[in-house]
Amino acid sequence: QVHGGKKTFELKMIIAVEGCLHGELDKLYSALQNVERNTKVKIDLVICCGDFQSIRNKYDMENMSCPKKYQKIGDFYRYYSGEKKAPYLTIFIGGNHEASNYLREMYFGGWVAPNIYFLGYSGVINVVKGTTRVRIAGISGIFKEHDFKKPYNPLPFDYRDRTSAYHLRDFEIFKTSLISQPVDIFVSHDWPEGIYHFGDTKQLLKIKPYFRGEVESNTLGSKPLRFLLDKLKPYIFLSLIHI
Repeated sequence: QVHGGKKTFELKMIIAVEGCLHGELDKLYSALQNVERNTKVKIDLVICCGDFQSIRNKYDMENMSCPKKYQKIGDFYRYYSGEKKAPYLTIFIGGNHEASNYLREMYFGGWVAPNIYFLGYSGVINVVKGTTRVRIAGISGIFKEHDFKKPYNPLPFDYRDRTSAYHLRDFEIFKTSLISQPVDIFVSHDWPEGIYHFGDTKQLLKIKPYFRGEVESNTLGSKPLRFLLDKLKPYIFLSLIHI
């Protein structure tokens, strides 16, 4: 049973949620198959909350914004080539460490590999199993105020574009705010402003003490995303900050 805002509904679908994947698809799928063996429960859907790293080749890797020492090809290219197939329907949004060029090509979302679906820079889909329907919306990237009202830069990217490519834009918030039907699950890489007040703030500050100033001034997280979630009132899954 899931509680989202004032809604309570039964999910007849088993969903596994991954935070930051960092290209380790093999490890994720192996862990989930182990869970299935131990629990005798069949997983229907996998959701990844960003840093998926859909890297097909060296060029994609070089378009990922991160220090060189952290750049690696990862597992995705084997699923893209057809060498492997995802054992579960997998849905993901973009984070701040992605093959920015490939995700720009897939701006509106779509199948990046068999059984692996990108939700787009912002998007909403229905996942159906029998008579059960789960409506999933999401927004890729993270909020940076200096880029929020700018247009996206065109391909090919230079080193500055690779960073601004994953910065949230105001029209993604506007588009998503127009969703009129109820949303069951919302997926974001970024944290909405104030989300820490709904969890264990003391434990957060114990692990991340340098967040104290932002927590006390209520400036940690994305204000536009908070506006959106207050409007949609979904059940939310987030990542970005490793705890």
